[in-house]
Amino acid sequence: METITILGGGVAGLALAAALDPKRWQVTLIEQRPGVPEVGTAFGIWPVAQRALAYLGLGDWVAREGISVDSGAIIGPDNEPIVRMRNVDIQLLARPVLLRALDGVVPATVQRVAQRVENPRELSGDLVVAADGARSRVRASVWGDTARSMGTWAVRGVLPRPAESPEMGEYWAGHVLFGISPNTGSTTNWYATVRRDPGPPAAAIEVLRDTHRGFPEPVQRVLAEMVPERTLVNEILVSPVPKGLVRDRYVLIGDAAHAMSPSLGRGACEALVDAVTLGHELNRRGLDGGVRAYQRQRLLPAQGVRLAASAALRLQEAGPKVHRVLAAVG
Repeated sequence: METITILGGGVAGLALAAALDPKRWQVTLIEQRPGVPEVGTAFGIWPVAQRALAYLGLGDWVAREGISVDSGAIIGPDNEPIVRMRNVDIQLLARPVLLRALDGVVPATVQRVAQRVENPRELSGDLVVAADGARSRVRASVWGDTARSMGTWAVRGVLPRPAESPEMGEYWAGHVLFGISPNTGSTTNWYATVRRDPGPPAAAIEVLRDTHRGFPEPVQRVLAEMVPERTLVNEILVSPVPKGLVRDRYVLIGDAAHAMSPSLGRGACEALVDAVTLGHELNRRGLDGGVRAYQRQRLLPAQGVRLAASAALRLQEAGPKVHRVLAAVG
């Protein structure tokens, strides 16, 4: 039986482990920090990712557990919409909820290893899959490059109360934003950007209260309630465009392949599609044919989403003059 080693037990790694046929592959899943995150910020599951989850047998589960959102708006500093979004068909799922569901459909035959991998070239396996995130050790070692900073930080969190609106709302003012949406578990998901390192969660909250103090009242209410224990801080990293997703016995999926700005909310979606596509093609075609088919299907589409997400962030950061033009034509 041929062997596959998956490095990384996040969305991409778990989904791939679930997609691979246990009768055909001996799979090892390596994760240095097993378990799920404590802060349950929301993933937006777009239709393409809903189909990927359905492939894994989680289609009905998503429809049952997700918070269905079909509309939203980008709102300017005057509290008037810049752009309205309709018929978007997004299911919102808290990160721990999705990870537990994916973990639950991984076959019992998959060997789980809790380990920090320093040198991915020493990993065994006929195929080694890099599902180890934006700062992928596999990509740095085998491809020789790594994700770069966009000079913007994302601060995200959860409030333990229902959202005030069933819609997604994203507020733009100056060169920063603040987003609010429903979340699973009758909670409120929020996220914001700042253009400098805001420090750890407690300091980041104070930075947000300063940089976003002129935002409309819905934002002010969230700013007043946020606490460090339910807050995350991440530098926004974007991967260079790789010449290929496959090199020797290594293959890139998820953020290791196309780390992107969260502006479109598509990072987890593309990771799910990568994993299901690779798993399906390996089951169907075997190692050589499977990885080639995966690369043909996923290299350009995922990079297109990555480029669009970066463009969306830069558009938001362009400032009020550009936003007024958008409002006029939108």
